Amino acid sequence: MIRKISIRKLQPGMYVVDLHKHWLEHSIWRKKFVVRDESQIARLVEEGIVEVSIDTSKGVDIPSLPVVTIAVVERKVKSIAERFNTKPLTVSLGEERRRAGRLIVEAAGTVTDLMLAARGGHSVDAARLEPIVGRMIESVMRNPDALAPLARLKQSDAYATEHAVATAALIIAFGQHQGMAQPEIEKLALGTMVKDIGQSAIDAKLITKRGMLSQAEYSVVQSHVEEGLAVLEATSRLSETSVAVVLEHHERYNGCGYPYRMAGDEISVAGRMAAIVDSYDAMTSDRPYRPAISPALALRQLYDQGGTQFDQALVAAFVRTVGIYPVGTLVLLESGHLAVVEEVHHDNLLSPVVRVIFHAKRRQYVAPVEVDLARKVGNHYGQIVRAETFENWGLSPLRWQPA
Repeated sequence: MIRKISIRKLQPGMYVVDLHKHWLEHSIWRKKFVVRDESQIARLVEEGIVEVSIDTSKGVDIPSLPVVTIAVVERKVKSIAERFNTKPLTVSLGEERRRAGRLIVEAAGTVTDLMLAARGGHSVDAARLEPIVGRMIESVMRNPDALAPLARLKQSDAYATEHAVATAALIIAFGQHQGMAQPEIEKLALGTMVKDIGQSAIDAKLITKRGMLSQAEYSVVQSHVEEGLAVLEATSRLSETSVAVVLEHHERYNGCGYPYRMAGDEISVAGRMAAIVDSYDAMTSDRPYRPAISPALALRQLYDQGGTQFDQALVAAFVRTVGIYPVGTLVLLESGHLAVVEEVHHDNLLSPVVRVIFHAKRRQYVAPVEVDLARKVGNHYGQIVRAETFENWGLSPLRWQPA
């Protein structure tokens, strides 16, 4: 018998067959499962699940409990929900973006110094990045929509260093969204910052070559993974997590990556997370051999490759971390206006807060106005039709970034 119940009545041993929530609004990928314990119920509450359907023929049914016992269970689940709904204090997006801007410059400068040292055959002291990583984590804790979107906007020709900083910012936000402990996030971020240090040993012309690489050239490029670890191991003491990021960020879930062709759970969680943020930032950045694509399209491609190249559950979690339309994305609204995403509703990813700036049909600017697309009243612009790129419309992404 299929029975629809409130999440407050869900108990271990019950067999869930429907979460009654759109797949984009949570990261629970198994559609049908037996509830193992109360921690799994807490996870469902955290994901915003309010009711489920259970199959009583395959699991426990609602027991005939005294009213007092039911009240105790309900109070316990309510306590869990309130704990997960408690949000840490944050600062305004504008204030944190100003801090983040200075931090990005400092981080990129330090990574550049390390890469130059590696290229010159000198010692590479990865420990120099530890205080910077700590400040990056503090930034994401204050406002998660400031550092990562700003770092994604590459502002110079030094792609390698800016990519290192951007992917570190992304993996910090990713790790925090996953509920990882801060020491583990620090190790993830440090590994991400130095994961491409081995490129210092490769001819720059090969890294920036336009067009397809030959098999021999591609083999040389692949060597940067082990070259990097060799350079780092000679002078730095990296944690196991940081080493996993360096070695595994080009491995793929289906075993088609490099350098070791690891597959599935053979790849560490750190390596699987690093592969996602590395690919996402690369796709949303201009490269010599192809232009950048929009963040929304990059997420779509990652999602399509979930279960093959990437861990499907982690891709879903990453989408929830950055939002389907990440902060700073240019979008086309049903009204024909262009708008920039200012804030993501993590419980409603399809309807962020946007700033309307341009009329697409008239091809002219309009007086900027902030609109919360999640509001049913006061929104005269409709919902998002699709993501756009600033370049296609001749608009400056830096000028219109949220402040």
